[in-house]
Amino acid sequence: MWWFVGGRYSRFSAYPLNPRRVMAHLRNVASGRSPLMAGHNPAGAWMIVILITLLFGLTLTGVITLGGEEDLGPLRAWVSYRLGDAAGEVHELLAWLLVAAIAGHLAGVFMETKVFGHPLLRAMTRGTMPVPPQEAERGGMALRGLVVFLLALGLFTVVWNGLSATPDTRWRQVTYIKAYADNCGDCHHAHHPSLRTADMWERIVRGLEDHYGEDATVGGKTEEEILAFLKANGAEFFDTEAAVRLGRAETEDLRISSAPWWKMRHGDIPKEVFASAEIGSPANCNACHGDAETGRFDDARIRIPEKARAAAGQS
Repeated sequence: MWWFVGGRYSRFSAYPLNPRRVMAHLRNVASGRSPLMAGHNPAGAWMIVILITLLFGLTLTGVITLGGEEDLGPLRAWVSYRLGDAAGEVHELLAWLLVAAIAGHLAGVFMETKVFGHPLLRAMTRGTMPVPPQEAERGGMALRGLVVFLLALGLFTVVWNGLSATPDTRWRQVTYIKAYADNCGDCHHAHHPSLRTADMWERIVRGLEDHYGEDATVGGKTEEEILAFLKANGAEFFDTEAAVRLGRAETEDLRISSAPWWKMRHGDIPKEVFASAEIGSPANCNACHGDAETGRFDDARIRIPEKARAAAGQS
């Protein structure tokens, strides 16, 4: 609970953030002097502000990314895929900025402890430092700090669980009709309807007499039933990563594997893996994606078969 409650020197009001004090401190450091201070020195105070701000931003963008891209976490029903994707870019940038800030912070600690001989490590680990009596902090903060922490943790848990329980409107369970599962699943796994738009499904089903070199004609009432099912559950009705990046991607041959994003995500996988007996072709999503039938395609459910790896010489 830094900045708001706690000891005198942990509260934001005690931070020496005045730019003039910062410049004066840096001039002292440049001249080989750094007076011992009970709290943070001006440079250290600004570094703490930067670190906590970056950590807050990293956490916020991470939760937004988790909800938008993966459809998980407390914000899954509140943010769109596009927003989550944009937050992911910011998240990565903040992560690198945090690494740089940590490096700068460690360099500052090294200067204070090794060059100027200040007992910073003892202050950070034991909470004590030799200072004039008028600058000393009275004790008794531990119990209050624990109470505040537990209250904050409880509030966080309630809010997190409450948001997580919000019904997900970006994805829904689809029950495959028998006509689609039997006819299309006879040659390959029946793809989730959100992997193509209604218009694309129309073109695919109407062109089954030449379905990538084979006659897959169904005809009659069955064809209309399958098409109605696919169009009612097309990519435009889902806001998942797969629906946005793959389902809505217009490809000349209507193949899912021709989408630029599919190629980018699978570009490092050797062709031998797809050609293995366990997978067979890039169209067999279910071989590696344990939740392909649901249309979610969560990263945590990806498992490339061991024999397929072995066929490509991977371990």
